[in-house]
Amino acid sequence: MGLVRPICKGAILVLVLVLGAVAVASAQPGSARRGSWCIGSRLRPHPGDLTRIRAATLCLINRERVRHGEAPLRLNRHLALAAQRHSASMARFRYFAHAGPAGETPLARIRAAGYLGRARTYAVGENIAWGTLRLSTPQAIVAAWMASPGHRANILDRRFRDTAVGVAIVSVRGSRHAQLGGVYTEDFGARGGRGRSEHSS
Repeated sequence: MGLVRPICKGAILVLVLVLGAVAVASAQPGSARRGSWCIGSRLRPHPGDLTRIRAATLCLINRERVRHGEAPLRLNRHLALAAQRHSASMARFRYFAHAGPAGETPLARIRAAGYLGRARTYAVGENIAWGTLRLSTPQAIVAAWMASPGHRANILDRRFRDTAVGVAIVSVRGSRHAQLGGVYTEDFGARGGRGRSEHSS
């Protein structure tokens, strides 16, 4: 059994066990066609598989959006930089939070990565999660996010147009020995529209 944990802003951390994962695979990384499969969705984080894991996670996210009548999100390189930096930071410095060691927020990281540019209005959001063993797969992480109201709201938010996923490898001490897994960050964004908003879950 592995461990998986999503986090919601302002909520007490709750350990969530996700069991009974179902195999899925996809013809195209990031594909969102109804009935398509997401290649790599059962992969556990490993140095040679992180690119496929990020693509599988995005594919699963877009499949959920299409299932719920929303447009698929586009992969954005600036959000990819922000998301990967945060996952790497959480893995390196052994913390699990939206705020970084120096107090940097998701908005600050997304801005520093160059996503917002000169945009005066925007919407940004962030989901984070970690899991070990079979619960560290893209399928288990997305299932946990979809079962959590705050994370689900970010995934299905119709304002968002762009996204990216960052994944880093972690080792978590279990009851008997260390369990390998991954820490995930998904950043969401849209430039333009009305007002400014930031959502973290």
